[in-house]
Amino acid sequence: MEKYTTEELLQARIPGEETGITVKRTICGFCGENCLVDAYMKDGKIIKVEGCDSLPVANSGKLCVKGAALKQTIYHPERLLYPMKRVGARGEGRFERITWEEAMSTIAQKMQETKESHGAKATLVYAGHPKWFRHQLTELCNAYGTPNFGTESSSCAYARMLANETVFGTTGRGAMPDMANTNTLLIWGVNQMYSRSVTGSKSHLKLEEKGVNIIVVDSRHTPTTDHATLHLQPIPGTDGALALGMAQVIISENRHDMAYIEKNCTGFEAYKDYVSGFTPEKVEAITGVPADLVIRAARLLTENGPFGLQMSASPMVHHINGVQNVRAINALVLLTGSFGVKGGTAGPGPGRGGFKNGFLMNPLHRVDADQDLSHAEFPAWAQLNFYETQVTRIADYMEGKGDYPIHTLIAFGMNHHMWAQPEHVEEAFKGLDFFVNIDMYKTDTCDYADIILPAATALEREQLLMMGKGQILDLQPIIEPMGEVRNDMEIILELAQRLDLEIGDPVLKNYDDYLRMSLMGTGLTLEELRAAPDGLPKPGKLAMRTTEQILSNVRTPSGKLEFVSSVLEGCDMPHHDSLPVYRDFRETLPMDEYPLILCTGCRKPQLFHKRTYRMPWLNNLEESPVIELHPETAKKLGIADGEMVRVVTPIGALEMRLLHDTSGLPGVVHVYHGARDKDINSLLDEKYYDPISGFPGYKSYCCRLEKLEQKEA
Repeated sequence: MEKYTTEELLQARIPGEETGITVKRTICGFCGENCLVDAYMKDGKIIKVEGCDSLPVANSGKLCVKGAALKQTIYHPERLLYPMKRVGARGEGRFERITWEEAMSTIAQKMQETKESHGAKATLVYAGHPKWFRHQLTELCNAYGTPNFGTESSSCAYARMLANETVFGTTGRGAMPDMANTNTLLIWGVNQMYSRSVTGSKSHLKLEEKGVNIIVVDSRHTPTTDHATLHLQPIPGTDGALALGMAQVIISENRHDMAYIEKNCTGFEAYKDYVSGFTPEKVEAITGVPADLVIRAARLLTENGPFGLQMSASPMVHHINGVQNVRAINALVLLTGSFGVKGGTAGPGPGRGGFKNGFLMNPLHRVDADQDLSHAEFPAWAQLNFYETQVTRIADYMEGKGDYPIHTLIAFGMNHHMWAQPEHVEEAFKGLDFFVNIDMYKTDTCDYADIILPAATALEREQLLMMGKGQILDLQPIIEPMGEVRNDMEIILELAQRLDLEIGDPVLKNYDDYLRMSLMGTGLTLEELRAAPDGLPKPGKLAMRTTEQILSNVRTPSGKLEFVSSVLEGCDMPHHDSLPVYRDFRETLPMDEYPLILCTGCRKPQLFHKRTYRMPWLNNLEESPVIELHPETAKKLGIADGEMVRVVTPIGALEMRLLHDTSGLPGVVHVYHGARDKDINSLLDEKYYDPISGFPGYKSYCCRLEKLEQKEA
């Protein structure tokens, strides 16, 4: 066997006594997939990462391109390492280092002063990324007395969950397809080859190998659509009309499951009357999908059913008719008898495992929720997403344009670029009495804060992970916390103690208390898990849900699956139609002056919102942001590939490079969001949002393109 020198082994990063390189298991934590990582360590530092292949986990030894850049996320020069206080004007980004004692005593004092002078509800608490501590943060808000707790889910998953609940009830909020048993899969607006490239793509490819019919609805050609039996390309924002047209075909050809509908559903006759007008020809005129493909999709959906429906968190609800679009899609599940049945959507099987009071496991009612700032404007949200305030109008709230002004803002991982017209949010920051932001990096949002606190990454804290069918793993920190960073839970607990408040049941005093509480009900102790590096199976089996149990426990006001929403019917607000009514966004926009459709945020494998722009390995893969436009449209406009152009909306303009891209539809402009100096969200009207959910219409706005004068070489 060839003998390698120590230098060669070090260069190849080979673990062993000779090199001093060890391998530690951890979690990526970059997005929400919880992929396990093998981190190669030398002298206490990470020198490379690979996907973990020593446990039977979802990522099976693989990492996506974002995970491969994990080392850069930890050792990035913009990491916040110490508490800081502002010494310049808001927005200048000038800070000086302070102690944790000064920082935490100041925050507690300011929160108490706000409560005494203006009432607790004048404090807004916000959680962005990550999400794991939201239950305890809600408990802190309740103990303090403010109902104004908001999160990034004001433009992420909760509109889809709201739409799901109006059709399926609470048991169907996060309805997923029965991938193991389905014979037909309908993927609507998901490109999991990019968004879940390591975990989700495996199951998709296995279905293709089994011969499952896969219908993909996506306005773009993607690696996911390449594996589809049938690909439909509707104009962005017209998905509701497409779903109604498919329903019209199913009903007119008597392909619907009337026995299932009569037994389990309500509102069918009114729904049937409404969809009758959405003929394939009318749907083609609205959506651009040829009538024959609408018919083919409807037939394919019913020929080998029931079908599983897969949607992502937000693409279908980033439209001003987003909730109704998703409700129209969900109605196809009812129409074909596909909810709660084997091979369908939210099918029978083991329940979802989770930790006590973990994210989404046990949503809390907020104290005085009917007094929060969004309650009157978004009544369906207030009823169904009762655990947080809709903060799409956060800038107005900070400026006192709600029922009362916000004086103090306590934020965890806030990125104000998630809102349309972020410049308005920046101006509103300047009027606050006090603003704290906790983050891993010194972001643009931090520049406006009075105090910024350094948050630990997933690699710097102990954490619990539930894998697969109940295998529980305790992951120890693999590096010492850098600088003086603390994990978010430690910050929440110290803040509670300084405010003389108690959170948790039992009351949580420290991070170990939180970990032990999380394990309550699992049958395992923290000591047992710490002594088992490969984790332990949760004692007992997860409770099995049968079709009968699912369909007899539909928690809607009617107790039935609803074609006509009882919740929306009771809202008494404009555009809160109880039927999934389609309204065309183009009728609300000045399309004559801005004839192109602007669609933002379509997935790229190397980008994760704003966070990845600061990572050189990822940001250097391709120029970003760029305008992506079908060459047919570019030719009509006389714009060459690679030419600099100006994208103009009713709100403003930005200059970017235009690239010809055949993946999208002619007439649709695609731009990725979040770039620090060219954020496309600054060109979207902040008042352009879904009246039911408050979600911005990121994926169906209007624009025009203007050629720039080309400079001579």
